Amino acid sequence: MNKSLEEHWQEVYHKKNENEVSWFQKSPKLSLDFICSLNLNLDSHIIDIGAGESRLVDNLLSLGYTNISVLDISLKSIEKTKKRLGLKSKLVNWIVSDINDFKPKHKYDLWHDRAAFHFLTQKEDIDRYTKTVNGFVSKALVIGTFS
Repeated sequence: MNKSLEEHWQEVYHKKNENEVSWFQKSPKLSLDFICSLNLNLDSHIIDIGAGESRLVDNLLSLGYTNISVLDISLKSIEKTKKRLGLKSKLVNWIVSDINDFKPKHKYDLWHDRAAFHFLTQKEDIDRYTKTVNGFVSKALVIGTFS
């Protein structure tokens, strides 16, 4: 029996600490450099897709951004990130969803994805993702992928 994607990622974040995964970055410098270069208003709507335990949200809050959403398929990763942020976690809109099922409620000025798109291997999933981005991103798209 194959594990669902949700079960897989729940297990990853249950068993490993943030610094025990290969994609851990204490400071997501490249993403931050891209975001800062966009000169967005601090009240811009920003979403981080497939964030896991990424520290991007910490940095965005420190920079003064006020409309941040974090999406991940794993409730466990979101719980760990909320715990790390403490009271600041109340400033973030947390979304537990598979990107394939995500239905945005409004447009985002910035859509950041350093973790989800490259896992989409089926044409229909890629098409759905592209359609969502085209319909719900108003200013900037930052995607990091692996080959």
